[in-house]
Amino acid sequence: MSTKKKLTLDLTMFGAFLVVSNPHLTGMTVHEWLGVSLIGALIAHLLFNLEWIVNVGRTFFKKLWHQSRLNFVVNTLFFIAMSGTLFSGLLISESVLATFGIHLDVSRSWKSIHVLLSDTSVLLLGVHFALHLKWVVTNIGRYIVNPIRGLFQRRAAPQVFTAQPVRVEKK
Repeated sequence: MSTKKKLTLDLTMFGAFLVVSNPHLTGMTVHEWLGVSLIGALIAHLLFNLEWIVNVGRTFFKKLWHQSRLNFVVNTLFFIAMSGTLFSGLLISESVLATFGIHLDVSRSWKSIHVLLSDTSVLLLGVHFALHLKWVVTNIGRYIVNPIRGLFQRRAAPQVFTAQPVRVEKK
């Protein structure tokens, strides 16, 4: 997958995650359905980065320290927290499961688990984002800022006549 497509997916997921993290902003129905859509986006993100996941997983214990190890640990914890958040969110869902005629009688503690895991996910997203900040900034500049800047830069009018420098001989 191209870097531009990965950036688009990642920024879309980031925005959706920020919106879904505040159910008071959207209401519970939108919160739940946006959470379900994040499941698909998360799977796509993992598939697009599968080669990296496999390569780092294979070499995880071969080197004492490398940046990829920290990324791998943070990403794994983030994946676990997100999976738990999405699973517990489905269990306590009022709109999504009702759409399919499913009504679960689950313990109220699932809501506390959901809140704890979602708060943990927000924290881990911040760390994940910070670890990838250079990549994000570089590619936002490359694919978003530079093209926009190019639209607004003044282009010099083509010159019909070009003046040739005059050479003056000294006597």
